[in-house]
Amino acid sequence: MPQLKLPSMSSHGFELVFGYLYTGLAVNVSMVIANAPLAAAVLLVRDPASAWPFFLLLSPTLAPSLAGAFGAFEAHAFGDGGGVPAPFAAFWRAWLRSVRPALAVGVALGALLLLVGLDLSGTAGTAAGALVAPVLLLAAALGVAVALLVLTGLALRPADDAASLSLGALVKASVYLALRRAPISLLSLAAVAGACVFVLAQPVLGAMLGVAPLLFVAFGNSRATLALLSAVARVPAQG
Repeated sequence: MPQLKLPSMSSHGFELVFGYLYTGLAVNVSMVIANAPLAAAVLLVRDPASAWPFFLLLSPTLAPSLAGAFGAFEAHAFGDGGGVPAPFAAFWRAWLRSVRPALAVGVALGALLLLVGLDLSGTAGTAAGALVAPVLLLAAALGVAVALLVLTGLALRPADDAASLSLGALVKASVYLALRRAPISLLSLAAVAGACVFVLAQPVLGAMLGVAPLLFVAFGNSRATLALLSAVARVPAQG
């Protein structure tokens, strides 16, 4: 009788799986630490949707932590692959390197979303609201898509790289790329929206399990898009 042979995994396969799991856990934990006030508010406020302006005021810290997460993803998935993964160190290096410009991006995006939210609330149920709502929602979506590209660029470029684009130039290029690659931008927006919904619905499970995989999708899309700009960071061209 032929013996049933169970599938086996090589040591390299185990290391690969462990590396991704460890990186995901490190990113999730680091993001909770980097956004401690926001994380506490999500846990304590019973109905976050009704208190959305308060959450937007706490949200600018998300931008540097996203840059940190993207730095950790870059170091593990696109680095040289040598040695034991060090995602915690990679996260906080990218966070420190990009905290000032990333915080400016977070403040600008938070202000845009606050204005959009207030306008939508003020015009809800009116004829004017029906006309301006699509424009406002499009502006909010474009703002988030551009922010993801800018934060990815900040995470990838070395701090001492004089050839990198300035923040203003990176923003302008990201607006163009977000519109040019609209389908990819929509995929990134869906991934970020999924992470937000997961965290709001199940704060602990979402923060510990759901954030990193969805953010990795957004990072991969943004990295591929930024490959069109040879001057942004040192991102190799995608095939």
